[in-house]
Order: sequence, then structure tokens, then C-alpha cells
Amino acid sequence: MVSVRTKLIGLVLGSFVPAVVGAVVTERASERELLDEAGSHIKSVGRHFDDMLEEYERHALLAVAFATHDASFDQAVAEGDVGEVEAFVEQIAGAYPHHEIIATDAEGNAIAIGNEVYGVPTLSPESSPAFAALLGGERVSGLFDLRAGDTVRYALVDAVPVMFDGAQVGVLGLITCVDEAYVELLSEQLDAELVLSVDGDVVATTEGHPAPELRTSREEVSFEEQGDRLLALETFHPRKLQAHGHEVRLTATRDVTELRAMARADLYQQLGILGVAALLALGFALRYASRLASGLEGIAHAARALKDGRYERAPEVNTHDEVELLVDNYNEMVVGLEERDRIRETFGRYVTRQVADHLMASDQVLGGELVPVTVLFSDIRSFTTISESMPPRELLDFLNEYFTGMVESILDHHGVVDKFIGDAIMAVFGAPSPEEEDPLQAVLCALEMREKLKSINEDFAKRGLPEIRTGVGLHYGQVVAGNMGHSERMEYTVIGDTVNVASRLEGLTKEYGADILISGQLHELVAEAIEAELIEHVQVKGREESVAVYRVIGRRNAQATA
Repeated sequence: MVSVRTKLIGLVLGSFVPAVVGAVVTERASERELLDEAGSHIKSVGRHFDDMLEEYERHALLAVAFATHDASFDQAVAEGDVGEVEAFVEQIAGAYPHHEIIATDAEGNAIAIGNEVYGVPTLSPESSPAFAALLGGERVSGLFDLRAGDTVRYALVDAVPVMFDGAQVGVLGLITCVDEAYVELLSEQLDAELVLSVDGDVVATTEGHPAPELRTSREEVSFEEQGDRLLALETFHPRKLQAHGHEVRLTATRDVTELRAMARADLYQQLGILGVAALLALGFALRYASRLASGLEGIAHAARALKDGRYERAPEVNTHDEVELLVDNYNEMVVGLEERDRIRETFGRYVTRQVADHLMASDQVLGGELVPVTVLFSDIRSFTTISESMPPRELLDFLNEYFTGMVESILDHHGVVDKFIGDAIMAVFGAPSPEEEDPLQAVLCALEMREKLKSINEDFAKRGLPEIRTGVGLHYGQVVAGNMGHSERMEYTVIGDTVNVASRLEGLTKEYGADILISGQLHELVAEAIEAELIEHVQVKGREESVAVYRVIGRRNAQATA
């Protein structure tokens, strides 16, 4: 059996489970929201990068187109006027400080170079396949590999042919080297760590990149654990950089470790608060459960004692709630039951327990009901002589000792002592609740009183006390049984002709020299079990019909039921 204490503690702890689950679910949702936000930012890097390249291309082409549409510049290139060409190139280089500007003649020989910040190989048939297209009079724009011996550099090239008098006299181009400096610039603008690879080889990466080797196979955001760090990354294929047979990939990475840590810190804070609350609630629950269990266990123990007939009070508890009220009410109930039984026991000493139970279970009003009963009267012969020879106190003790034995016989045979009349006893068998065996039990009681009297007299003789002789009369019939007297002072008894006849029969025992006489009506009911002889029919005072009088000899056989 699971105790109340365990159930209450389980209930308290169980009530925190939904809160803990809710906190975890909320943290997961918050963490996912933060990571999704970081992922959305990463996902936008590719689009923003393409937009930046397109804008750069427009500006670059605008710059070179502006130069090539200047007749003086075209003429200077055609005539190989180095000073004029350098001056013009320097003007363009001033407007584009992060790009190299190169002007060549029709064979690809450099005339002037502005902003030699990258140190990239110049445009020539040997350095780049783009030069062949330029010599063919085409504009080129895209990522090109610029070669100088074994050195290969990648650069964004935007170049146009220089025309004079309808003939191509040279080339003017903007070159942006794709290296760490370029990637760092992009990283600041795109707010992400970048890795640029060409044909599978890393060309440039931001300084201090946490994991330059990480890639994704598809253009979608993924999250990768890198030691104790969590990285969000996606690999793009920039449209602008895919020309001229090169596979260019840009991997954007963002460290989201702090975002996850923030979400989890919130979770730990919530769990900490829940833990403190749970400990406080558990402490209160343990304290209250201990008192509750103590109160209930006390009631359970007291209830078991009450079941066994012992009136024990449950220990008091100070919970200031229904439990304390329950214990107090239970103890009041025990006090009431104890008082009731004490009254019943005391009452039963005066009216016998059967009558006491009957009276306490019913409304106490004057009146009664007809019931069939057997009435027994017993009286001591020559009691006046005995009483004159003994002091009052000794006489009372003498009578009580005699009454004790007689009453025991009456109670053993389910009889009710109606009253004591001096030295006489009036007993009723069948009231307040009649039974089929009442007549036989009454006669058997009289026979047992006969035998018990012998034993009492033997004891009295040893102590020098007088011998007691008795006469017993019994009659069966209807009586009125109920409360007689006054509403403030009543007595439960039986009245009627049956009582009178039984009393008269007890008086006739003196005339017939018999100790037990029964009426003919009673004899008819017990004849099979009781041996008796008819004495005569007598006219009883106050009764028109005569009564058959039988002297009881004893039981017919040992098998007669008691």
C-alpha cells in the first residue's frame, strides 16, 4: 500500500514535470528561432554577394567605358603616348583605389598601370585567356586566372577594347584580385566568415576562420559542431563567378555558439528557478505530509483500537486545516462513544443490557406494545426471619451474593431482570425482543437457579450463614411491554394478566411444597423437553378462568436444547 506521504510528495514533484517539460520545449523553440534567424542571414549571403558583384560590374564597366569613349585617351593609346595614358589611368585609379587599372597596346604590352596594390600578372596572351577575347574586340567580365610562370592568381576582370579610327589599338581593364583582403572586405559587408574556393581549391578565407575546411554539398543551411562551437554554414555558387570554365564556391559561416548558449542559459535559469521552487514546495510537502500522515495514522490506529472495543484517542496535530478538524472530530466521536457505552453499561446494571440497548435505540416516550413473554417470579422463603438475624450491611451483602448467582442464570438464558422487589426477582423472557425458544429458556433458567442455589447454600453453610429456600413461578402469555410512569421519570417494564398469574404461582409454591411451578399454557410449550406433573387446576385470585398448575421435576433428557 502506497502511503499518503509518498503520494503527496509524488503529486508535488509530478506537478513540476509539466513546468520542466514546458521550459525545455520553450528553450528548444527559442534556440531553434535564434538558429533559424542566423540561418536566414547565412542564406541571404549568396544573394547579397551576387548583388554586390553585379553592382561592381556595372560601376567597373561604366568606368572603362567612360575612358574608352574619350578620343584623347584613344589617340594616346594608339600613338603610345605613355605620359598621356598614365595620366588618364591615374584619374581612374583615384576613383577606384582598391582596383588595379591597366592599359595595353594592341599586342598586350602594358602602357600604364594604376594602383599596383595586388601585384597580379598583367593582362597578356600568356597571362589570361581573356586577352584573346579582348584582342577580338569583345568586352569581358568575370573571374579569370592570371598566370605568371607557375604563379596563378584569380581576379575579377572587367575590360573593354580601345578603338581608334575603327581599329583596336589596345585594352583598358579593371582588375580586382580575389585574395584574403578582398574576402575580408566582403566579410565585413556580408557579416559572415567566408571561404572562397575555385575548382575545389581554397583561394581565400577570412582571417581566423574557425573551420575553413567545412563545406555543404547543397545550397541550404546546415549546423555543424566544431569542438565546443556550433557553426551555421551554407555553400553558394555565385552566378557572376561561374564563367570561363571555373567552378567557384563561396562558403559563408557564422558562429552561433553564443546564440545557443544564450537560449540554454535561459533554460538553466528557468530550471534553476523551478528547482528552487520544487525544493521549497518539497520541503513544505514533506513537512505537511509528515503531519498529515501522522494524523491519519493516528486515526487509523485509534480506529483499529475502537474496532477491538478500546477507546483510544488519535494524537493531536497542528495543521490548522481539515486534517486537524478531522482528528478533533474523531476524538470527540470517541469521547461520545465512550460516554455512550459508559452510560449503557451503567444503565445496564439497573435494567439489564438488552433493555438498555432497546431504550437507547428507540424514542423514549410513554406507552408500550403487546408481546408474548414468559414471566418468572422468584422469592426467598422466610426472609423476614433471616433479615431479623443479620445486621443491615451483612444482610445486603448476603442478598447480593444470592442475587448474583440467580441473575447470572437469568442472563445466561437470555432473560431480562425486570426488577428486584425486596428479596424477590421478576424476570421476563421475550421482551423487548421475543424469540421462539423463550418459554423453554425460562424453565431451563429456573432449573439452573435450583442447582445454583444448592451450591450457594453449601458455601453459606461453610461460613455459618442461613440456608436459603426459594419458590419460583412461571407463566406464558401476552403482556404490554414499554415505558411506564412519567415523561420525566419512566421505567421499562411489562404489565398484564400474565404477570399476575406468574406472581400467584410463585405464591402457591408455599402451599404445594414445591420450589418451581409453571402454568398449563407454559407446560404445553415445553412438555417435550421438561418433565412436570399436574397438581391441580386452581382458581387464581382476580382471574375467572382456572389455571392448571404443574410442578417441575427436571429435564426429560440430556439432548434437550438449551
